[in-house]
Amino acid sequence: MIELKQGTSLSKGQAEVEAAEAVGYTKEELLSHSQQLFGCPPEVLIGALHENTETVFTIPEMKQFIQNFLQRKVQE
Repeated sequence: MIELKQGTSLSKGQAEVEAAEAVGYTKEELLSHSQQLFGCPPEVLIGALHENTETVFTIPEMKQFIQNFLQRKVQE
């Protein structure tokens, strides 16, 4: 097990997942794996990133963009 500074511990698998989430991925990489990573089609990511000029995103950051996008009110 890997010990953390806060006194908590993670298994090797959990530490690998957290390390992967901290890594930045390009929009294209995330779009090509959107179903596996976020359980949604690439079109949802495109909508969530509309007018966003960033080029690299972390997985938790992208999850937040998706959640915000899906909770937006539809304008008439």
